[in-house]
Amino acid sequence: MLQIALRCLYALIAMIALAGNPASAQTGAPVDPRLGCDKAGTAPPLDLREPDNIDLFKRRLLAYRCTAYENDIAEVLGKARKWVAARAGEVQRPAIVLDIDETSLLNWPRIYQDDYAYIPSVPGGHCDFVQVGDPCGDLDWQQSARAAAIGPTLALYKLARCIEQAASCTKVDVFFVTGRREQAHNDEMASVWTLRNLQLAGFDGIARDHLYMRDPASTGSVSIHKTAARTEIEDKLGFVIIANVGDQNSDLVGGHAEMTFKVPNPFYFSD
Repeated sequence: MLQIALRCLYALIAMIALAGNPASAQTGAPVDPRLGCDKAGTAPPLDLREPDNIDLFKRRLLAYRCTAYENDIAEVLGKARKWVAARAGEVQRPAIVLDIDETSLLNWPRIYQDDYAYIPSVPGGHCDFVQVGDPCGDLDWQQSARAAAIGPTLALYKLARCIEQAASCTKVDVFFVTGRREQAHNDEMASVWTLRNLQLAGFDGIARDHLYMRDPASTGSVSIHKTAARTEIEDKLGFVIIANVGDQNSDLVGGHAEMTFKVPNPFYFSD
């Protein structure tokens, strides 16, 4: 009888957790974008006498994230800002395209929390960051809208939109083209929480028609979706894409951009 009662209790707890809608109702406090850097130390040296184990790779990733990653991103986006500032006034209807994950918004807290694993979602939808090792689902993290802006990308966005710029600034339309699928999670569409996170992170005033989400039923490389989006922006809407910025090759291939800028992402690969 005791075992039956315990099973019923555990089942009830699980039902309560799954029935909740924690992430869509409210947005939690921002998470430290340099989470784990107090433990980074220095990258362990290569030892060619035997193959590396995965722990050494993770330690090197953490060391890179906490010592050089931000500077490398700033170097790439500095070049992008110079190009956009110089080119914007030379074309009619200029536009730039930005990827979101690891280009505009930093998902490092979830990546570190999940020890570089990819977990779509967890029961209850919590990303509490109370203890390293507690799983944080990717959709739950996205929906919490707690990702911080990548600073140099935000600076590029403000330059393009003439936010806090000189009066002579030429305004450029900014389109966000993401591999995130337009799907529902906890009764909320991905575009809603994506726009919410961008706004909270400082990317002010993004209209829904300037956000291209991926069809949830699409197959094949995400580059197909991204190329089609840029084709529409240029051929149908009449813009000239002067710059396309992303962290994956699939963000940048397929043409329809005068210049491409790839920021580093050593943490995962997506096609």
